[in-house]
Amino acid sequence: MRPHDGHESMINRDEFASTPSTVDHGSAWRALAVAVVVALVLPWVPVVSLLARPLVWLSTLAHEGGHGIAAVLVGGTFTMLQIFPDASGVATSSYDSSVAARSAVVSLGGLLGPALSALVLLWMGVSARLSRLALVAAGLVCGAFVVMVTDGFATAIALGWGAVFIALGVLTSSSTARVAVLVLAVELWASVYSRADYLFVGEARTGAGVMPSDVAQVAIALGGHHLMWGALIAVVSLVLLVVGVAGFMLGDTAIVALRRRRRTRTASAS
Repeated sequence: MRPHDGHESMINRDEFASTPSTVDHGSAWRALAVAVVVALVLPWVPVVSLLARPLVWLSTLAHEGGHGIAAVLVGGTFTMLQIFPDASGVATSSYDSSVAARSAVVSLGGLLGPALSALVLLWMGVSARLSRLALVAAGLVCGAFVVMVTDGFATAIALGWGAVFIALGVLTSSSTARVAVLVLAVELWASVYSRADYLFVGEARTGAGVMPSDVAQVAIALGGHHLMWGALIAVVSLVLLVVGVAGFMLGDTAIVALRRRRRTRTASAS
């Protein structure tokens, strides 16, 4: 569960076209820089912060969806996903909770879900083609949530974001699709820390009432104190960011090298 928050074409055939390598690298990093500004800086601007509220609901959707997907992975069922206007949420699932490790995995699925999603999105953001694919996939996941598990306000959030993702993946320019994926990645990762107080509390106050927090449930299942697990999850989320950015850098370098080889072959053939 998550507590309330206090505060061109579908396939770009010119993607590997010949362009100077310095421009290629600059394009990748400019896209990432724009994503950081949009996700981390603009929400602090008073008026913009109100417009950014749907991004907070999106992070709750990723968090609660992570719980539900984890429940399915341990052999259970994901039965309901709720999100409330205050950005709290609850994922309802059924699984064999007599096995402590399964309970821990389900709790960790929500805690690490946004950071894991951010890692994958950073990797997909290395090219416009992969960015489009990631956006369409994200839209389809939101659609699946609407069909199978969302309830009330969560249905509106999942349906709205699903439509936005598919539109961005299909209808916008290559550069816009790429920036959108990177904004999404940065926002999901940053949500771990912008709402970091939740990592260090024993109870979660949600629209459905007060219940043990996710870190408290991990501590109950595996032992230790919930503060220890909160600190560990914060560190793991940071490691996932480093891995994601490293993958983004390596992927961009590989694409630049491929373009350079194609340029060389073209020049030799002519």
